[in-house]
Amino acid sequence: MSIIYILGNFLGRAVTSYLLVWLFYLLINKFKWRIAFKQSARWYSWLAVILMTLLGLGASFVRQGGLI
Repeated sequence: MSIIYILGNFLGRAVTSYLLVWLFYLLINKFKWRIAFKQSARWYSWLAVILMTLLGLGASFVRQGGLI
C-alpha cells in the first residue's frame, strides 16, 4: 500500500466529511449557501470534519482490515 493511496483516501474522506457538514448547514439555513460557508468555517465545524474523517478511517480498518 503506497503513501499516495493512503493520503488520497484520507483526503477523499476529509472532503466528503466537509461536504456533509456544509450540506447540514445549507439545509438548516434554508439553502442560503453563503451563510452555510461561513458557518462551516468555524472551529467546531472543522472539529466535526476531523472526527467524521477519523471515524470513517476507523470504520474502514475495523470492517476490512485496511484502507479499502
